[in-house]
Amino acid sequence: MSEYIFNGPLSENPLPEVLQKINYYKVPGVLTVSSGDMKKEIFISGGQIIFASSSLKDERLGEFLLYKNKITQAQYDESVRLMRETGKRQGAMLVESGALKAPELYDCVKQQVMAIVLSLFNWLEGDVTFAVGKYKDDEIIKLNLDTRAAILMGIKSIENPKRVAKWLGHKEDVFEPSEFALMLLPSLPLTLEDKQVFRLVDGKRNLIEILNGSPLVSGDSVKVLYALYILGLVRKKNSAVTIVVPTHGRGKRP
Repeated sequence: MSEYIFNGPLSENPLPEVLQKINYYKVPGVLTVSSGDMKKEIFISGGQIIFASSSLKDERLGEFLLYKNKITQAQYDESVRLMRETGKRQGAMLVESGALKAPELYDCVKQQVMAIVLSLFNWLEGDVTFAVGKYKDDEIIKLNLDTRAAILMGIKSIENPKRVAKWLGHKEDVFEPSEFALMLLPSLPLTLEDKQVFRLVDGKRNLIEILNGSPLVSGDSVKVLYALYILGLVRKKNSAVTIVVPTHGRGKRP
């Protein structure tokens, strides 16, 4: 990687906003989040997540498969032995040895990658960097995960809703639907309750009024509203702040 277009502390650059901007501009690269000895990477192509890796042993593929009871300890040990002998990746060894079928491995990798991505939404400190360029995509199983759906799931998984409320703004802020709302609404995996929160956004209600009218508890309502805001379905009325959202055209790089 030779070109870094973004670098900063995670505490000042919420992960949902960073991911949304990357999704919008659709440049290939690697988003790295690090804290101390821990490092996680999200590989992105065309704005979509195609892979993720973690330096944490418990989040590696073999350990993930053991935790999910997809393989036995004996199968795990055999795959490690074959890895050392052949130099191939563990997933390939599990398929070649018959421990998993190729479609099963693909599904498991999707679950593992999503788990790595979602875990980052609860990191409080660290550095976040996005580096543009090619990477060793011949060494990974290429997925095509919807980044915007991952953002929605990630925001909902945040354990402390007060963090989200701080990102969202002031209780007096009035929210309204964006001009992209009807176009974007069908593309997101929103629940019935999520849609009910969206319907409360009418350009008249402020944050507190939306939360009071929501069918969800206030903490969950804050997270849903913030997700709708970041993903471009709603905006703050008369706000000078612009959240980039996808359109039918291709976005330009910053």
